[in-house]
Amino acid sequence: MAPEELRTWDKSAKKFAKLPDLTRNALHNHWSAQLRMTRTFADAGVPMVAGTDACGAAGVIPGFALHDEFDHLAEAGLDPLTILRTTTTEPARFLGEEGEFGRVVTGMPADLVLLDEDPLEDHTALREIAGVMRDGSWWSRAELDAILERIAGRPGAH
Repeated sequence: MAPEELRTWDKSAKKFAKLPDLTRNALHNHWSAQLRMTRTFADAGVPMVAGTDACGAAGVIPGFALHDEFDHLAEAGLDPLTILRTTTTEPARFLGEEGEFGRVVTGMPADLVLLDEDPLEDHTALREIAGVMRDGSWWSRAELDAILERIAGRPGAH
């Protein structure tokens, strides 16, 4: 991680720690309200698309933040299937490309994540990635870990 990014995170954490209890409690209450609203929308059948990690926001690490988002959706009370759909069928439907991606069926591109556990049992199984198929190439867990190590070793990555 770039040193500037780490400094920004550290500055934000210190700033938050100095907030009055009343302000921190208000932020906590706001977060709780967002979780309740998310559950209300899900119960009403509102389609949801995950991807808060896609915007490049400060303090958000793409990929890792997506798994944090899954945790937040579970905290809001969404079931594992609904959480899984936020990154599969719902984005395809939202983009009008149901025939292009979002499902594992004959004739569709084989871009997928193979998991060690069943994500329908527990959403945290989405973190247990055995490998990734992308554009017809298979990337094992060991290969993915090697890529992460290589990235972590780049100048400015810490």
